[in-house]
Amino acid sequence: MNKYIVIVIGIIVVIISALTILNTPSDTTILLPSPYAEDRASSVKAIADGLEFPTGLAVLPDKRIVITEQTGKTLIFNSNGSQLNNYEVTGNYFDEGAGLLGLAIHPQFVNNHYLYLYYTYKNNDNQTFNKVIRLQEKNNSLSETETVIDNLPASKLHNGGVLKFGPDGKLYISVGDTTNSELSQNLSSLAGKILRINYDGTTPNDNPFPNSSIYSYGHRNVVGITWDFNNNTMYASEAGRIGNDEINVIKPGENYGWPIEECGNLEESLFINAKFCFTPSIYPAGILISNSTELNYYGKLIVATLKGEHLRSIDPISKDQSSILTGYGKIKDVVEDNNGSLYLITNNRDFFDNAGADKILKIVKNE
Repeated sequence: MNKYIVIVIGIIVVIISALTILNTPSDTTILLPSPYAEDRASSVKAIADGLEFPTGLAVLPDKRIVITEQTGKTLIFNSNGSQLNNYEVTGNYFDEGAGLLGLAIHPQFVNNHYLYLYYTYKNNDNQTFNKVIRLQEKNNSLSETETVIDNLPASKLHNGGVLKFGPDGKLYISVGDTTNSELSQNLSSLAGKILRINYDGTTPNDNPFPNSSIYSYGHRNVVGITWDFNNNTMYASEAGRIGNDEINVIKPGENYGWPIEECGNLEESLFINAKFCFTPSIYPAGILISNSTELNYYGKLIVATLKGEHLRSIDPISKDQSSILTGYGKIKDVVEDNNGSLYLITNNRDFFDNAGADKILKIVKNE
């Protein structure tokens, strides 16, 4: 190669590197290897295996476990992992990033036995949409009671699908950008947004945009939502395009920058910067703030990672990070029961060759 061409290429690389460093805020972008393992007096138990593309996880007040599978099934297990029953949604469209994606348990489940599902389907005109339905559980059986919200944007990828009830009793829903990134900045579209609705599907009067279910926008594909119930701080996780995975603090009406900005990578940020950013990618998925001292994680942000293949602990104040669990492959979701034990689902089955199976894992304190 001509030496002058080599020199020019070298200069260009140096300039690009310098601009990247200057435009990358050190307080949000954390270059991390695999985090070190904490020494915890806990153990891991496999509750059930043989799951097919699990996407969501919930533990009922009586310790029964509910799992959603992307193929369209909702499974109910007892606390020991024996399957009690299953329910299959009608018309589920299963594709690489589409299908039954989200699960939420009503805060008053003890009284009304309501749970909510988010899934992708095709209508009679072969158009693809997402919807949220409400079901009612009785004696381990599920029956659909009504559609809560329908005609949400959909695609074979980037459908979002997170369902979570907040401390205000409202239902929060993540809708991905459906691979059409410009829609994330368009307030006339529900794509690339976090929505906030009442449990019956109506729009709360105090939403940030009048007569709209939109709560925040500028998102790529939010796949985890949680709250610190002590101060009502809301967190959301999403993977970046190439690195730049984000965990954001979500505030009503705010713009989180996609596709214009990731992780505050503009010299003068126009948007809300990420609380935590991960490059190279760990693909943060399900998240929670621990409300228990049982496993010594009280107040910590617990993050399931897909690319990272570990369960991570993050201190939101000090920003210290460490690994809770490795060795089980990709981890899709994590929840905490009333006793402080952690439940996880793995996500190792490959869509393209249909190989592998997944598990429910439980982390408990050693006696």
